[in-house]
Amino acid sequence: MDFPALNPERAKGYRSVGYWGDDTIPSLIARSVEAAPEHLAVRDNRGGGYTYGALMRKSARLAGFLQAQGLLKGDIVTVCMPNWADTVVAFLAILRVGCVVNPVPVNYGRADLAYAIEKCRSRALILPDGFRSTDFRTELAGIDLQLLSDCTIIMHGAATLDNVTSWDDALKADAIAEDVPVLADEPAAVLLTSGTEAKSKGAVHSHNTILFGERAMANALGAGPRDVTFMASPISHTTGFMHGVVLTLITGGTLSLLDVFSGQEAAAQMEADGCTWTMGATPFLAEIAASLAATGKSLPALRYFLCGGAPIPEVLVRRATDLGVRVLSIYGSTESPPHTMVQPDDPVQNAWLSDGRPFPGIEVRIVDAAEKDCPIGMAGEEYSRGPNTFLGYLGDPELTCKALDADGWVHSGDMARMLPDGSLRITGRIKEIIIRGGQNISAREVEDCLLEHPSVLRAAMVGVPHPRLGETGAAVIVLHPGVAAPVLDELAAFLSDKGISKFKLPEHLHIWSDLPTNPTGKVQKFIIRQKLVEQSKETGKTAI
Repeated sequence: MDFPALNPERAKGYRSVGYWGDDTIPSLIARSVEAAPEHLAVRDNRGGGYTYGALMRKSARLAGFLQAQGLLKGDIVTVCMPNWADTVVAFLAILRVGCVVNPVPVNYGRADLAYAIEKCRSRALILPDGFRSTDFRTELAGIDLQLLSDCTIIMHGAATLDNVTSWDDALKADAIAEDVPVLADEPAAVLLTSGTEAKSKGAVHSHNTILFGERAMANALGAGPRDVTFMASPISHTTGFMHGVVLTLITGGTLSLLDVFSGQEAAAQMEADGCTWTMGATPFLAEIAASLAATGKSLPALRYFLCGGAPIPEVLVRRATDLGVRVLSIYGSTESPPHTMVQPDDPVQNAWLSDGRPFPGIEVRIVDAAEKDCPIGMAGEEYSRGPNTFLGYLGDPELTCKALDADGWVHSGDMARMLPDGSLRITGRIKEIIIRGGQNISAREVEDCLLEHPSVLRAAMVGVPHPRLGETGAAVIVLHPGVAAPVLDELAAFLSDKGISKFKLPEHLHIWSDLPTNPTGKVQKFIIRQKLVEQSKETGKTAI
């Protein structure tokens, strides 16, 4: 497999200061097993769960099956599974046999699944027989047989297809005698990006790059064996895989998994399991807060709700705080996983005023178009560099060079400014700046104010084509249940009262039942923009 090469100078430097070492993910989980084999490692909302000892025993059998099928160190295994306890078994088994995990969202359709298998040249595929409305037996039957010819397929549930092994049968294999030795600088995971503008890219992370970031987060949160992590973000995505599975298991805590998110279900499970912290996008926070407010219940064990994927509106943080939920904003990407975070002892308002300070060992720059450092307070593109950043994109050195420069800086594509205290403030994606008649509009600024309107539950502001001005702003909102829909003039007056300049006001209003999101709940504005443009073509209007 064409994995990106590790920069030897980078490795030498990070090792010399102790940021990188010889630990691997499975070796650290083994220590958690040795420390407390009967401690609960993971449970899910379906009733599944394993102690650390049981997790180790079951993963050893699955690893034995993979080894018996001829999988070798460095082979990639694609896992398309929900937030189930058995998914964690699969991840650990893959790593124990020296293979590389490629977790993909369970909402992947046939084309996306085939793309992941082809991109990674996957030597094994683990997936359920079905989940929600998707029958994966049908999806699998529609994939080119040649693509699957060298791929061992394990199906969780009823494996009725030829050349497919059921999960239960795979677990009848003899356990591996010992874990396959791997180096900490070797690849551990290929994480596909969300692919908002083009086909997904496979960001490659080593054991060291993953472990540095998770240890930094764990230290900041004071996470340990007594903690119970709630994770509704898919563990098939960077957030759930790294900060749910890896962070929890290397610190000896308990992972509480929810496979289908709803605010009511999440709040109930967090209360029942005594969850002490969680991480999710703003829609997760909004719906959990709404459920708590509606039921009058609280989450007394919950210390922190880490919120990332998009800036958090002030009104949402205040609402959550009033309900006893401490919100900490966090920022990062698949290529440079969360590298800034509001600290637990920071003032509450920092959650909406900033995206936190870098973890120790991670550097952040804000640069202008000439790649010169911007003064404090001036907006530019955010760059980051540190022991947490990815090695490069799988099989794509050209794209790697664009995202990861020769000096090790990851170019985020996000607009940001540095605050006087060293905190970062994300102001939006470079591609999401709306340019109306030559004037720049920050979509995020307008969205934050829209969310303060009593009728608005969720909001997105996008630029749509205009023959004279280039772009104008379109607001797409989701309403609170049972409220009357506002009209455009009413919203414009509301925003004006909040101090929004006239040229920034939305010139089109659309009320939708929901906003399109990726598996972690991040709003996919490119889909909104595409839909609005298609609507304009259908109606024959030049402006939407």
